[in-house]
Amino acid sequence: MSIFTREYFDNYRLEDLSSEIIESAERKLKVKLPTAYIELMNEQNGGELKLKKFVHNIFEDGFIEIDYLYGIGQKSGEGIIIDSYTRKEWGLSNKFIYLNGDSHNWIALDYRRYTGDNPPVVYIDTDTKQKLRIAEDFTEFISRLTEFEEQIQPDISNDYEEFAREEIEEALLNGWHKYHMTAGLHYYGLIDEDLNWFLTQMLGSIKRMMEIRYFEDHSTIDNYLNIIIDIIRKKKVDFNNYPQTKELFEILTNFPPTIDYNSMIRNKSLKIKRYLAMGQER
Repeated sequence: MSIFTREYFDNYRLEDLSSEIIESAERKLKVKLPTAYIELMNEQNGGELKLKKFVHNIFEDGFIEIDYLYGIGQKSGEGIIIDSYTRKEWGLSNKFIYLNGDSHNWIALDYRRYTGDNPPVVYIDTDTKQKLRIAEDFTEFISRLTEFEEQIQPDISNDYEEFAREEIEEALLNGWHKYHMTAGLHYYGLIDEDLNWFLTQMLGSIKRMMEIRYFEDHSTIDNYLNIIIDIIRKKKVDFNNYPQTKELFEILTNFPPTIDYNSMIRNKSLKIKRYLAMGQER
């Protein structure tokens, strides 16, 4: 059984592994990666985990939740190739290879006193500087992952803050309140049966942001794409049925690289566009 969800829209899944990618990553990181890790990445090169529960009595609750594992990237900022900004910002040592992390807590391969290809796995708290060995090697680490007990999913309509339509239209028109722009569109995308208003507002907002070209707007547009993905996942919406979709993705798949960090918007929009095309073929 795969430990990954195999979800199509998986932000942590990288392109399929090759010997060239492995060799390049090992040169950059100056380590030999564990065979068990490479074998798992050959199955799927990083991604969201189906087995999220890591069981170990070293933790107060007897477990921690691990949502994903980084894959083997080719360039800075991809998977285990942590970019220099993140390393400096959170004081991440080059003696560790980071498999998962949220700035304050990390799961990592520990090469501090190890020169082979099968190092121990540690849990790092960057606030307290505490480093706990949680597995003797990657194989043991994987063996401790299991599924959470199934829980009843709450009604999605109770999960999101309510917004007045006029309030969202004003925020989108002025571009001054990013939270209202993204959370408001998310709310209407999930509760509104007619998505014409939603897509028209999103398209207009993207066009205005592209005219101004503020660098920080790329993260807002990335959030818009995440909203579309969430609607597809939860409502099984076929966006091919809406006339705004073609223009929306024509813009986003050709997004200007000067405001698209690591081609994040282009890559994600291309993935959604390919998914929609598969729907048309079916």
